[in-house]
Amino acid sequence: MSTLIYLSSSPYNGTALKEALDLALVFGTFEQAISIAITGDALALLIEEQAPSTRHGKHLHKLLDGLEFYDIEQVFVKATETSALPVSLWPGITALNTDAWLQMLDQHQHIYRF
Repeated sequence: MSTLIYLSSSPYNGTALKEALDLALVFGTFEQAISIAITGDALALLIEEQAPSTRHGKHLHKLLDGLEFYDIEQVFVKATETSALPVSLWPGITALNTDAWLQMLDQHQHIYRF
């Protein structure tokens, strides 16, 4: 069984992304095949050298470095979205073109979108 956690919400507007990452870690704890897809407003999660204020809550970017300890090694983004960003991004991502993105979505049995 393969599961995809699909992130599209801003990491600073509520707790959806924190809950999504927690869900991914739970799946990883139980050795489930898990991948993460990041698009839209959720791309802000990948920006390095963030300094969120206290009102933004926990610094979620720091959780990305811990994914490997849960055997979560597949973090996908759309190449068209990340190439337009003028900042450095977390290096653990795999950028996919449109066709590869659609194939990746089809390969997962369960998709949870946040």
